[in-house]
Amino acid sequence: MEQVKQYLSTLDELIGESPKDEKSIYKHPAMKKAGTVSIILLREVIAPLVIKNSEEEVTDIDWQDEAYIRAVPNKFKYTERGRGLQILRYLKCGGTQAQNKTIILKSQDPSDVFDMNTLIYGDSTNSQQVLPIKAAVNYSDAISLKPKEFCVGETFHNRAAEDGTLWDAENKKNSDNLFNRHYVMPGTLLVQVLTTRGKVLPPEAMDHLLLSIGFAGAYGGQTSITGTNVKTHFVGAYGDLFEREISSPYILNQLFKDFEGDLDAEKASEMIHSAAKAQHKVSLNSNEVTDYVDGLMKRFENDQLSSQYQNAAKKIGNLFNSWFNKEEAA
Repeated sequence: MEQVKQYLSTLDELIGESPKDEKSIYKHPAMKKAGTVSIILLREVIAPLVIKNSEEEVTDIDWQDEAYIRAVPNKFKYTERGRGLQILRYLKCGGTQAQNKTIILKSQDPSDVFDMNTLIYGDSTNSQQVLPIKAAVNYSDAISLKPKEFCVGETFHNRAAEDGTLWDAENKKNSDNLFNRHYVMPGTLLVQVLTTRGKVLPPEAMDHLLLSIGFAGAYGGQTSITGTNVKTHFVGAYGDLFEREISSPYILNQLFKDFEGDLDAEKASEMIHSAAKAQHKVSLNSNEVTDYVDGLMKRFENDQLSSQYQNAAKKIGNLFNSWFNKEEAA
């Protein structure tokens, strides 16, 4: 991963200064510079997965005359952001609040609430004024490699009473709560790209992002109760001064438009990596990124990352205090 660090920031380059007037300056996040890192992922469905909105059908999108499964960014981002909070809590350097409700009291500094997760995934709250933080990492849609018709199944359900009958005792009538559930079948592959641009993310935060992705988990509201249903494969990591069109999952999806036969994660990763490598100055393949993430996971489980996280927490906290505290900003 050392090769891609030239396209990242550092902990000492997070804060910038600009003149406020002839006598004073103000502090703010450092100005964006040329540099982008994209991490391409394959999400392999390993147990029935529900991807839907208010309709019963699996969400999709028409692309190049075909319908493909489309999972919006938050489908995977929400779970991984929550996992990141758990990691910070374990290491006692963040995660003080739930990810869906951030509150800063008058007696608190921004660094008491905002942490490394905030820098990566973004957040906002209202503390006498709106405090907005744009995510340093953008999650793309996750798009299936095969058309939707080859990737979905359907089951029929009823919401029966506890006694096993269809009788609705409250309304004194037979239950009409019969419904279909559409799900993504095991074996389906979806491609997704995570990108940080402008050199706003330090390597320590990139490690935290990779660690949050590395642990397998349960994704989705309805099917997550059955346990782990998605396995994530790292296709590779790619660095350059600016993004390329190959960083779009919609472009990557078209690599498989005329593909015939069985498609597994290994074959798909090879095809995607070959195309992405040709358009980036720096590229790491699946084995290189996976080995790095496995090393991070072992160091975390052996309590060897604490000092790295504690040091990063202080400097990232200083960014938020300098940015939002009027006294420090002056």
